[in-house]
Amino acid sequence: MLSIFDTSPELARSGFDTAVLAVGSIEPKGPHLPVGLDMLLANRFARDFCAGKAVYLLPVFPYSMALETRGFRGTVALRQQTLWDVLFDIARLLARHDFKRLVVLDFSNYNWILKHAVREINLRDAVVQTVWASPKEFAREAAEGDLLPDYGGGALETSLALALDEKLVRPAPPDFDAGCPREYIDYEGLAAVAPEGYWGKPSKATPQLGKKFYKMMLDKTREFVDYSLGLFPGGAPLADDQRDELWWPEGEIHGLKDGLDWHSTLSEIKESGADIAIVPTSATEQHSTAQPLGADYFQCLEAARRAADELGAYLLPAMPVVTSWGHIHFRGTVTFSAMTARRILADTVASLYEGGFRKVLIVNVHGGNWVVKPTIIELNHTYRDMKIITTGDILAYRGQAPMEDLHAAAGDATFIRAFHPEAFKEDRVVDYSPMCPASALDTVGVAGVSPQGVWGYPSKTTAQQGRDKMNRRIEALVPYVKKTFDELKGRAKPGDK
Repeated sequence: MLSIFDTSPELARSGFDTAVLAVGSIEPKGPHLPVGLDMLLANRFARDFCAGKAVYLLPVFPYSMALETRGFRGTVALRQQTLWDVLFDIARLLARHDFKRLVVLDFSNYNWILKHAVREINLRDAVVQTVWASPKEFAREAAEGDLLPDYGGGALETSLALALDEKLVRPAPPDFDAGCPREYIDYEGLAAVAPEGYWGKPSKATPQLGKKFYKMMLDKTREFVDYSLGLFPGGAPLADDQRDELWWPEGEIHGLKDGLDWHSTLSEIKESGADIAIVPTSATEQHSTAQPLGADYFQCLEAARRAADELGAYLLPAMPVVTSWGHIHFRGTVTFSAMTARRILADTVASLYEGGFRKVLIVNVHGGNWVVKPTIIELNHTYRDMKIITTGDILAYRGQAPMEDLHAAAGDATFIRAFHPEAFKEDRVVDYSPMCPASALDTVGVAGVSPQGVWGYPSKTTAQQGRDKMNRRIEALVPYVKKTFDELKGRAKPGDK
């Protein structure tokens, strides 16, 4: 297995032709389970599913099409066109990089459009050979009758949460049955039929059941994926690969130890009084021969986590992919079209608005995310009683003067040395600066001016510089955010709500 902890050259040399994408969700799971349970489960399951296999494990995509759940504070729901574009953008990018197969592991209860998208990727456009699997469905099909129904937060999901980490589960509420068919969620929304955001029998959940279901999910998903891949012309099961694997040091994506994030429940988010929601935006792209594909993503997680802690804000999962077209020539880079990225941001803000948030902070660390700036402008005109800000006037520089240091050098290298030294390849460091305008990225991309993907002098960096830079960033960010929200509130125009 290779992942975003590995470098683009390592992925290019591997010859792997299969990528795996796990899709999570930030959706209601009742007052006792994290809103990000599906994301936590997707991250762990994808790692276990891919272990020892010749695959490129993409970062978990955290959001789903849970439109039925909008209105619950802290949840996020994408429209079907948005999620459709997410999958098609990834599939086309993988095909461009000579990947032949894509496995989609879907953990949300609401991603109805993904199955249809996969069908059209295969049978209409023939982009890459794509298999969709819903691992929880294997457990649901095998569950005994008294454990069902479970339309979120019931015996099955609570058991899985207990198996992942018993600390994830708060005291279970009473069993609840809405007394109507499941499709009423489609007609009226979840809040109308299950006001507490769960539907099932959490009282019957146990860690033992969770471990049993989890193993069944792994076994059945592996069997199903190998069978489905074998249906394609020349198809074959996933191949084995025994190289050493890097993954999250603590086993899960960095969040808050204390505070509000995807580990929090609906009740905790609602009762916290937090009035700022943080949306982190980053990238998955090449970072030269020495640094991992996830360098920007890891920086974004760290900066956003610290900001949320200082501001007492609600931290959403980072978008691991936004726009990275300047790095498209390097294998392992993943990018959305600007309009797909715009729709993800717009849907996220719409969800937060319907959940009652009126302050949104976008923490962006990737200079290629130009679409963030016009999207913020558009959203601030759309939601007149909401303020969406960033950490300063991001991306205002238009890149027409020669630059000595731009990518995979001072900023990126110091951070990876400091926070993910296990992913820094010291023996592969290359110094090089094309000394040209950043606008070269618009015409020929990084590869056109720096074939090894570096723009600067990473050999001159240290871990201490990375720690110091992150501390300075947060020291400047927090007062700026507080001051900006306060001043904007005082500048409300007549007629604004």
